[in-house]
Amino acid sequence: MAGTSITTLKLLGLGSLGLLTSSIIYQSIQNIPILINQLNSIYQFNIFKLNNQLTLTKNYIFGSRIVNILLTGLSTFLFSLAFKYSPIDEKHPYLIYSAIGAPLTLLGIYFNSWNYEDKILSKPDLITTTAPKTKSNRSNVTSTTPSSVISEEDAANNQDLNEFDEPEIISKVNTADDLGKSYVHLSDESGISTPTSTQPPSPQIKHQSDEEEDDDEHNVIEEETNEPKEVKHSDEVDLEIQNILIKKEIVQDLENIKFGFKLGSYISSFSLSIALIGLIGDLYFV
Repeated sequence: MAGTSITTLKLLGLGSLGLLTSSIIYQSIQNIPILINQLNSIYQFNIFKLNNQLTLTKNYIFGSRIVNILLTGLSTFLFSLAFKYSPIDEKHPYLIYSAIGAPLTLLGIYFNSWNYEDKILSKPDLITTTAPKTKSNRSNVTSTTPSSVISEEDAANNQDLNEFDEPEIISKVNTADDLGKSYVHLSDESGISTPTSTQPPSPQIKHQSDEEEDDDEHNVIEEETNEPKEVKHSDEVDLEIQNILIKKEIVQDLENIKFGFKLGSYISSFSLSIALIGLIGDLYFV
């Protein structure tokens, strides 16, 4: 009965080591290269997709750590129990080699890769570009028109109104010598009129002055808005360059992680071969 239980422990240990080996090999040749290709295929200015891919990469790294640590612990525990409770004549060295094979595999994977995985896990989401200015910002800019422009325009309008609002005194003089003919005279307050009375300004002149004022106001607004647009464009370029560098850094970190998994797959495969050969010899040739 004891022999059957020990054999079961050996088989379970071999199975957990085999799962660890196949998982590491699959990750090194399939999963990690897929993550790298997905990052490279995303357009570098598509911040939304890059953030989603970064989140997917973080979840994959975290889940991979849990699976690898669990399988390593299970394999080491089962082979250690099998070696401890085996009879003296059945304490074969392959059980020790198989028990330390899984921790050595984990060491080979995460000796350098652990730091690169921490760098990816600690990265925040990529920065989005600044939002364009709304129409309210435009109205705020136009409200900052210099008071001199506004005062000149108001003064011109007030002058035009005063010219048209001046009262005119009409005097009518009828004399007998004029044989019933009547003359209407336009005058100021004195009642005497002259043909050279003040006339309102020409509509053409007023129209030209209004156009000049509009042009001055437009130039002032353009001078005030040119500098913020240049600053905004410079900020967007800086953010885009920063996001490109972050993307390249993540890809390079994944390349280093893939190398660590390849090294771990070699160690794990060698340990699995020792455990398999030892178990076959233990069951059929001893």
